[in-house]
Amino acid sequence: MKIDYEKKLNEEQLKVIKDGDGYVLVLSGPGSGKTRTLTFRVAYLLETGTSPENILLLTFTKKAASEMLTRIESLIGPEANRVLGGTFHHVGNYYLRKYGHLLGYDRNYTILDQEDSKNLIKLIVDEIDTENDLPNAKVVQRIISLATNSNQSVLKTAELSSDSAREKLEVVEKRYQKRKKKNNLMDYDDLLTNWLELFQNPDLKKKMSARFKYVLVDEYQDTNAIQDKLLESLSSHHGNLMVVGDDSQSIYSFRAAEIKNILNFSKKYPAKVFKLETNYRSTPEILGLANCIIQNNKSKLDKSLKATKEEGRNPVMACLTSPKEQSRFIVRKLSREEINPASSAVLFRAHYHAAGLELELAKEGISYVVRGGTRFFEQVHVKDISAFLKLLVNFQDEPSWIRVLKKQKGVGDAYARRATDVITGFENKGDLFSNRSLVSESLPTKVTPKVEEVLDLMIKADKEESIEKVLKRLLDSWYKDKLKSDFENPAERLDDLKQIAMLSEDYDDLREMLSDFALSEEFEVSESGSGALTLSTIHQAKGLEWENVFIISLKEGKFPHKKSVEENLIEEERRLFYVAVTRCKKNLFLTYPVFEKHGSSGPSRFLREVEDYLMESWEEDYEDEEGEEEIELIDEDDFDFF
Repeated sequence: MKIDYEKKLNEEQLKVIKDGDGYVLVLSGPGSGKTRTLTFRVAYLLETGTSPENILLLTFTKKAASEMLTRIESLIGPEANRVLGGTFHHVGNYYLRKYGHLLGYDRNYTILDQEDSKNLIKLIVDEIDTENDLPNAKVVQRIISLATNSNQSVLKTAELSSDSAREKLEVVEKRYQKRKKKNNLMDYDDLLTNWLELFQNPDLKKKMSARFKYVLVDEYQDTNAIQDKLLESLSSHHGNLMVVGDDSQSIYSFRAAEIKNILNFSKKYPAKVFKLETNYRSTPEILGLANCIIQNNKSKLDKSLKATKEEGRNPVMACLTSPKEQSRFIVRKLSREEINPASSAVLFRAHYHAAGLELELAKEGISYVVRGGTRFFEQVHVKDISAFLKLLVNFQDEPSWIRVLKKQKGVGDAYARRATDVITGFENKGDLFSNRSLVSESLPTKVTPKVEEVLDLMIKADKEESIEKVLKRLLDSWYKDKLKSDFENPAERLDDLKQIAMLSEDYDDLREMLSDFALSEEFEVSESGSGALTLSTIHQAKGLEWENVFIISLKEGKFPHKKSVEENLIEEERRLFYVAVTRCKKNLFLTYPVFEKHGSSGPSRFLREVEDYLMESWEEDYEDEEGEEEIELIDEDDFDFF
């Protein structure tokens, strides 16, 4: 039985299905059915006589490929199983198993996963970095991977302070590449770079490109330089390349994605351009806001989302006095009104924006899940600093002493435990501080300087007047360098730790604050899909949707992020806001706090760019029926921010 394409597809999708030969760019807005369009295009090719072996379907996740192929099979039948579909890495591995010997690899090469790759890099770092100039192996791994995918040198993707470290990094990278080749190993990035190298052989290039009469690509806006060159080679024989994507949802430049690939596609090839602008997800009011947002970008391809849903309510903008009031506003909406947490999400630019909200949710007993990450107070760097703060309250806290001491280079578990036994043997902090030499005497001389540094830091921190000053001392004298050496994203982690200082403003007692942190950690967080509220960075939320969405901390310096402003990445930040808005089906809330520790700041420029009639501004006080404490919403016009 043949597929009734006219019945199952809208007019925009049908044009793609039936006129998709040649070089084709399909601009697919959010919620417009791009997956449906791709799967029906493959089904149409099969139904009209194209052999499954002559079709290549490339995606960015194994799950996406599996879902598409399953859908195609339901439309066409088991012959769909003969279509080669998968990630770029999957298909690269397929060809390298066949032809890798031409590059000097045995066909039985081993693929290094992320952990194996990191361990190999660590071996090499340990061989040459006796002075500990380099960051840890995981950070070095990220630097090498980013350099590979962006086609740059490692020095351009690394932030290293000394010439010695830069020289060592180049040595590590060269040895890593040689060690892999010598031991018949490839990492994930090699599956792309080595596959691309195979195309340098003219006969092999012709053979590989001649097989696939049709090449179809999902999420084209996320391709990097290597992937784009692969597509150019794969389509060189037949000239049938269909790429589906949305330049307005290109948000992964930090992973080496190149928006210019999609922006320049029609300049590079004699391409047809189709637009999927009919949106099946959101109300007209939400789409009106989304269209208005993205029009402020100069580097974009024109399209305008059109709604199929009936009219709803305008997105709400709530201007609140403080981050705490912002959190209370969201909790009240979820707990006192008919907004189901299970069909709702809170989205944010950076994880630390939701730290106070996690505390409020735990206090109120509202179940939540953090998508694609760890709860704020369970992150390693937050727990490290919390451990130090706990010692200011209770110097006999053994687990916290062990944790803090083990963070010092050269102090392992055994030495940390030995030092902790001596430290906790004192009756009070005064005795410990005046007799700290006894701690040093209990340890080998090679580790005593590190333990003494911790004790010195503890003595100085104990005299500080505020948590903020304690944190500044910790960061300046110890942990800021540790962030750079131990973590892939030190700037973001530093923002997290600064947030602890912000949270401390709401507490008169350090004990009370640490108790709330602990209760938040112990609060039972539901698994995804079990009826819980979703908390997510916007990057992690791409491709998902919810009935109700809160986008929080929409103020200058936070969203857009200050670093993006400094590095002239405003347009990608605006695309990120566009992605966040288009996750929402029905009720959209945009919130920002005015007053914080370091003074007032205004709403995000993205809010100021929106026409007033597109948003409903909430300015009145909000009070529930039981007369509980008001949540103060304020009139933004009362403040001359700009």
